[in-house]
Amino acid sequence: MIVRNKTWIAILAVAVLLGPTASSAQQLFDFDGQANLPTSVGGTLSMVAVVLDGSPALETPLPLDFANFEYTIVVDGVILDSESGGDQFYSGGTITLYEDDATPADYANPATFSDGTALLSGSFTVLNRTTLLSLVQANGSVDWTGGSRIGDLAPADRTDWGFFVSVSAAEAMAGYDENWDGKVEPREPVVSTELQSFGGLKAAW
Repeated sequence: MIVRNKTWIAILAVAVLLGPTASSAQQLFDFDGQANLPTSVGGTLSMVAVVLDGSPALETPLPLDFANFEYTIVVDGVILDSESGGDQFYSGGTITLYEDDATPADYANPATFSDGTALLSGSFTVLNRTTLLSLVQANGSVDWTGGSRIGDLAPADRTDWGFFVSVSAAEAMAGYDENWDGKVEPREPVVSTELQSFGGLKAAW
């Protein structure tokens, strides 16, 4: 009987560790922000945004404490490589997720979006801004390479995150070109590296 119980424990442990997700909620950083576009090829794009708390329907890829902190995303230095018609093609630049409990984000002062702790930082491998009739969107790919919480992501979970934005010039604030309502998300749900390993579970039997 003891052996049988241990077998079932092993099966359940594997199911938890290897299951499709650690949670049934969709994982993403949901944000709403303001962007400035380059005036010509070779110029740079930038964006400042506030991360939104979409729980319980949405889950952030890293646990965030929205009750006590404000979270922001800053995109900077993304280079316009070429453009054709209404489409623009970018590369490079940085993206950073910040946590701050002191200075509220203020679009009139972009520095307030980046004066906290950088939880995740990375770069774009590609970013395209496309126009189809009256619909403008931006999409790209992000690799995370640093930040105080980079260790919470397994190495395989740090690359090729999707970046998707719905663009509206009509909702741009003073001093900005466009409103960017978007998300950055892993291609597959990530599992925190803090979860106990199978070896740890096995040792506890």
